[in-house]
Amino acid sequence: MSITSLANRTSLHVSTVHRLLTTLLRRGYVRQNPETSRYYTGAKLATLAEGRSRFNELRHRARPILRALVEQTRETSNLVVLDDVMAVYIETVPSPHVVRMFTVIGNRVPLHATGAGKALLAWLPADRRDALIERTELRAHTARTIVEKASLRRALEEIRERGYAIDDEEFDEGVRCVAVAVGPIGAPVAAISVSAPAGRMTRQRCGELAPMLRRAASELAEAMREQSQVRSGSA
Repeated sequence: MSITSLANRTSLHVSTVHRLLTTLLRRGYVRQNPETSRYYTGAKLATLAEGRSRFNELRHRARPILRALVEQTRETSNLVVLDDVMAVYIETVPSPHVVRMFTVIGNRVPLHATGAGKALLAWLPADRRDALIERTELRAHTARTIVEKASLRRALEEIRERGYAIDDEEFDEGVRCVAVAVGPIGAPVAAISVSAPAGRMTRQRCGELAPMLRRAASELAEAMREQSQVRSGSA
């Protein structure tokens, strides 16, 4: 909707609507179409209305899979979706360790600096991936963050070839993460990641955990396909 339409629907002044939208946009509750300047609901809204959320079924199917990953790895596991030029955490299961990663559901993180974000980018169709890269600010979050578009494109090709992404202390120093996309190349529905302090999550361990994450991603993708078939049959 446009600002004018929202002002008419809410009986608020246009300047007030604009101020509120600016806050909601910054926090991820709404998104703005760069071509039309109109606003639409963002992925973070799922945390306020789970029962009506388009991510509700995905989260429901993912929870036991994420719990199984935590039991196997003893590290925090997460479910992440694409939201415009950001990645959004929509489900997480914490590690049993005292020292562990803690992620807030609804937290929005940059695609280029995170394992899940890079896994999602790598799995997108080439034209959409390139469009997102062009619109993304490749800001350095640590000394390891990829900040050159050519370097990011090369990294994404490598991710597609090996089947998983690593956040090698690129978003937070001392934190390492391994992630895989859920769904076929060209149509990812989400990403699953396991994150931990870098001292426990070495690069070697990231590679060792990757097959486990790929199996979990395949299980979730199959569960979503089955649910889609059930709905199609009932329709």
